[in-house]
Amino acid sequence: MKIQRIQQETKNQKSKIKFVFDPWSINDVYLPLVSEKSRYLHLYGGAGSGKSVFAAQKLIIRTLTEKGHRFLLLRKVARTIRGSQFALLKSLISYTNMGVYFSARESDMRITCTLNGNEIVTSGLDDREKLKSIFGITSVWIEEATELDINDFTQVDLRLRGKTPNYKQIILTYNPVNALHWLNTTHKPDSYTVRTTYADNKFIDEEYKKMLESLKFQNAEYYDVYVLGKWGIQRNIVYQPFEIIDCCPGYENFDDVIYGLDFGFNNQTALIEIGLKDKEYYLNELIYESRLTNSALIEKMQKLGIESSKYIYCDSSEAGRIEELRNAGFNAKAAKKNVKDGIDFVKSCKIYSKPGNKQVNKEVLMYAYKEDGNGKIFDEPVKENDHALDAIRYALYTHRNKTPYIGLIWI
Repeated sequence: MKIQRIQQETKNQKSKIKFVFDPWSINDVYLPLVSEKSRYLHLYGGAGSGKSVFAAQKLIIRTLTEKGHRFLLLRKVARTIRGSQFALLKSLISYTNMGVYFSARESDMRITCTLNGNEIVTSGLDDREKLKSIFGITSVWIEEATELDINDFTQVDLRLRGKTPNYKQIILTYNPVNALHWLNTTHKPDSYTVRTTYADNKFIDEEYKKMLESLKFQNAEYYDVYVLGKWGIQRNIVYQPFEIIDCCPGYENFDDVIYGLDFGFNNQTALIEIGLKDKEYYLNELIYESRLTNSALIEKMQKLGIESSKYIYCDSSEAGRIEELRNAGFNAKAAKKNVKDGIDFVKSCKIYSKPGNKQVNKEVLMYAYKEDGNGKIFDEPVKENDHALDAIRYALYTHRNKTPYIGLIWI
C-alpha cells in the first residue's frame, strides 16, 4: 500500500509543481512528500542526500501555491541561518528564475512573496524572547534539528497553533549523530519520517561521492552517520559507552561495594551502586528520580537495605543533606569534585553496565563536551545528561584512595 501511495502521489505532484520547479529537479524519493501533511516531517540521513534542498523546495512551492502563510526558519543559533536556510532559499529562487515573485530583506533575513504576501521569517533559540514575539506562524523548518533539546522543540511546537487556511507542519532536517537523541527516542503521533543517503540524490557530483565513500577507510563512525545515514554516537562524547553485560559477580562476591549519590529535586536524584572486583567496576542503577525530598530519599535507601558501613560518596555542595543521611545511619561522605581529574580517572577504569541500567546507559551516550558553532570542542562538559554519571564519578574518583582531608568526608 505504501508503494502504491508513493506512485500515485508522484504522478499527482508532477502536474502540481511544474510551474514552480521542473518535477525532475526534485529527487524521486522526496517527490511524494510535496503533499505530505503530517504535523512532523522528519528528513534525516547522510550528507549530500538533498534533504535540506527539498525542505527549501517545499517551502517555495507552498509559498507560491497556498495563501495566508508565515513560515519560520529556525536553528539553535539565529546567526547560522544566514549561511544555511536563508542562503539556500535565495539560491533556489534565483536558480529557477523566480526572483520576480520574491523580495529578500537581508537585515532581518525575511523573504516575502510579492504574489500573495506570504512571508518566510527567521529566528534562533538563542533568543527565546524573539521567538515569543513572532506570531501567526503557519509552518516551521528546523535545520540541524539535533542542535535542539526536547525543551527547545516544545517551545517551537507550542508556537504552531490556531486556525490556518492550510495544514501546519514542522519540517526537521538533520544528520543522525546520536542514537539516544530525543529525535530518535521520542516518537510523536502524526509524524512521517524519511531516511535518505547520497545515493538518493541524482544531482550529486562524482567527486563528492568519492569523498563520502573514502570515509569508510578513515572514520567508521562518520561513515555510518554521514554516508549510510545510520544513527550513531556523537563525536564529542565524554565517555566511551560502558560495556553491557548480562551477568556480573553477585553482591557477596565483590571485593567491596560503594555508592555514588548526586542530589537533585527539580533535576533527578541519582544513586548508583558500584561493585569492585579485581580493579573492575560493575554498575547497578538504584535510584533515578526527580522531585525527591531528603526524607523520601532516606526512606528509599533504607528499603534498599544499604549497609551502614558502605561508603556513599555524595555531591559535596549539599552539606546539609549529607548530614541528614549520616544522622539516618548511612556512611555518607562528601565527594571530591574536581571535574576534569575525575573524568580522566573514570576514563581509565574498566566499567561494566547491564541492560537494566537504562538511565546510565542513556546518559553515557549523550554526555558531551561543549562545542562552539565552528566545531571546536572544549575540555568542559555540558551540564546535561550527567546525573548518574556525576554519581559514578563522585564514587570512583573519591574512593580511589581514602586519604583523610579536612571536611565532611573523613570524620
